[in-house]
Amino acid sequence: MEISMLVHVPDHFSTKLRFNLNKLPAVVTDRSSVLWGLLGFFSGILMLWLGIFELLSFLHTPQQDTTQSFLLLEFFAFIVILISLILISYSGFSFFRYKKFYFDGKEFQMIYRPSIGVKHKFCEPLENYIGVRLRILFVQSGLFNKNRYIIDLYHPDRDKIIPLYISTHAKNIRKIWESYARMFRLPALSIGDRGLVQRDYRDLDKSIKTLAEEGKLPFIAGGNFPAPESLIITEQANKTIIRSRGFYWDAFSATFLFLIFTALFCLLAGAVYFVILGAVMPFYYWLLGGLLFVCLLYFAVRLFSHYTIIINKLNLQIIEQAVGMIIHKGDISVQQIENVELSFNPTSGRYSLAVISDNSVLSFGSRLPVADLLWLKDFVIRKLIGN
Repeated sequence: MEISMLVHVPDHFSTKLRFNLNKLPAVVTDRSSVLWGLLGFFSGILMLWLGIFELLSFLHTPQQDTTQSFLLLEFFAFIVILISLILISYSGFSFFRYKKFYFDGKEFQMIYRPSIGVKHKFCEPLENYIGVRLRILFVQSGLFNKNRYIIDLYHPDRDKIIPLYISTHAKNIRKIWESYARMFRLPALSIGDRGLVQRDYRDLDKSIKTLAEEGKLPFIAGGNFPAPESLIITEQANKTIIRSRGFYWDAFSATFLFLIFTALFCLLAGAVYFVILGAVMPFYYWLLGGLLFVCLLYFAVRLFSHYTIIINKLNLQIIEQAVGMIIHKGDISVQQIENVELSFNPTSGRYSLAVISDNSVLSFGSRLPVADLLWLKDFVIRKLIGN
């Protein structure tokens, strides 16, 4: 069964949260990591001190000293001071804001304290919630990405959604989701390509093959040949191999790589300028240039990496390769696969194929067009159920 597509998805502050409801009344606080907040604050203080020190050092340098450059050194100091002030402000705001949730067995109460402004409060009975939702968000910076797994008690009003579990680790995430659904005796909800999909809590341990045998699997629209041009399908006697053809840029990764190239070019220009002046290149130039070069190599390798899906009667594998080497390999037994769906990445605006079991989530095709992923999803489901 499917419900209307979500338009708004509420944000939560935590990267690690668990609402323990075994003992009532229960309470949990959703807030940014205090450790990271303090680390960001003190890092900002250190950067501010370094920027001010560099600026004062220039002001006390004799004007006839031509080995120093206002354009290169003091502009750099102003940038460091600006970044440090932003870092200090953001760390302070993230430290003071929070959401606190209470549950007495029948009713939820939430108190929201923003960074600036007055507190907000609401109460909502449990009977008004329609399911326990599992969703996956992506924390991404360039080609670095990490999944953020969020389980929440879903309400049509986005402001009344209750976080139950938040983690950056997929281990046991589906078991935890199912345990909350059984605890509340509510449907388990997940966000798919066609909207918010629900499954009865009594069917949660059933594999996708068992659901198909019981006639509970949603209609499969496609997955028949010919395959999209972006995919290479190889049928062998005992397995099916699926590869993605080429690579796809997304705006976020392209912008990030452009910034790295620009930064390296500016560093190179600065190095030439130092050579012309006959000055010794500062240590931070070498350090920053080395870090940028390492990032550039890593991103280039990841950009040109490719994925392969291998399906046989017993299991499904997703293998990531780059430069002829296997970077990562995931494996799930066919009898343990409980869902195949498309997961949305709000950062890049793209979908990816997610193969889900109780113990893990394997992803494929984050750079493929969504129409091709829809075809692939139905094709993989047909293979898993033996069609």
